[in-house]
Amino acid sequence: MKRLILILTFFLLFLNPAFAAGNVKKDITVQSADGFTIKATLEYPKVKGKREFSTVVLLHSLGYSSQWWETLPKDLLGAGYAVVRIDLRGHGKSVYNSKLVRTSWKNLTNSAFAKYPDDVTRVIEYIKTENSKTVFFNNWAIVGADIGGSTAVLAADKIAYKPKTIVILSPVVNTKGLYIPVKLANLNQVDIFTIYGTDDTSSSDAAEYLKKFAQAGFAQYKSESKSSGMIMLKNDSSLSKIITSWIKEYL
Repeated sequence: MKRLILILTFFLLFLNPAFAAGNVKKDITVQSADGFTIKATLEYPKVKGKREFSTVVLLHSLGYSSQWWETLPKDLLGAGYAVVRIDLRGHGKSVYNSKLVRTSWKNLTNSAFAKYPDDVTRVIEYIKTENSKTVFFNNWAIVGADIGGSTAVLAADKIAYKPKTIVILSPVVNTKGLYIPVKLANLNQVDIFTIYGTDDTSSSDAAEYLKKFAQAGFAQYKSESKSSGMIMLKNDSSLSKIITSWIKEYL
């Protein structure tokens, strides 16, 4: 009986090439303008006959890394998107400066944090150029948590090809010198979706303030989680599906 089940399982996998093929995963390394090494991961479904994928860029919380997104990358990949996870400088694998000295985010000054948007745009431009036959940046979105959300807004302001939407978990008006209201006002065709925890009054207040500057759609969602940033994804299992569904409306 077990042998029959195994045979049927392999047969079903063979009939489903998208599932059987899995995903393509590439490690990305980009040098920032000041020589800091920025690491990222590009992943997209390996689907027979499909050559281009709309892209979602993920920018993590302060003090975490691109490995903390829980099930969100899996859900986005399952929905057919390419996923770019970037380690912001001083986090994860992006910890070596121009002199190859390990540098933690804890030791960065505000002038270093100010380089986050440029770091992100460099990664995006590199991926867009090197994977132009696969990754599609004419139709893309960003998901960022706290400082990642602020970086998303500032990076989107710099890039000519604007994302269709930005999702911000635990929005912040000004963190580590990254002040976003004015730049948010420039994104007049980019809808914003903010998410904050039940007890996170600072983020809910920030969302209300940022809403005044938004020139396009601006939605707010209160999670049942009492945490903040990307940790909300761990404590509220519904958030990954909610974010993926939101992005599906745009890409």
